[in-house]
Amino acid sequence: MATKKKAVDANEETVEAPIEAAVEEKVEKEDDGKIRKKQIYDHVTVATGLRKREVRESVDATLAYFHQVLSEGHDLQIPPLGKIRVIERGEGENAKMIYKVQLQKPKEDKKDDEAGKEALANDENAD
Repeated sequence: MATKKKAVDANEETVEAPIEAAVEEKVEKEDDGKIRKKQIYDHVTVATGLRKREVRESVDATLAYFHQVLSEGHDLQIPPLGKIRVIERGEGENAKMIYKVQLQKPKEDKKDDEAGKEALANDENAD
């Protein structure tokens, strides 16, 4: 009969490392290019330290709200994800809703872009 091992260590890194490794291992097994809600639950549980039930309720409520807002034709702007725009094509019964996702660049990339532009324009860098 298998028993669960409880970490007695005060060091948080040693407690979280096995959990993160287990989550990554599950992701690799189910890697078909799709992220499933269970993977989101696992990731948020590890990242926040909240109980899985709390995480599941929060994620489900958030996704239901996103669905409601998008189906009503509103755009979503959610940093750091980006922007989801609703585009309606056609009229009447033939109308289709198209959702365009524009991902936001991470702040680190923005800083690198600015530094790169500045370095290119700087006269001191000319050979």
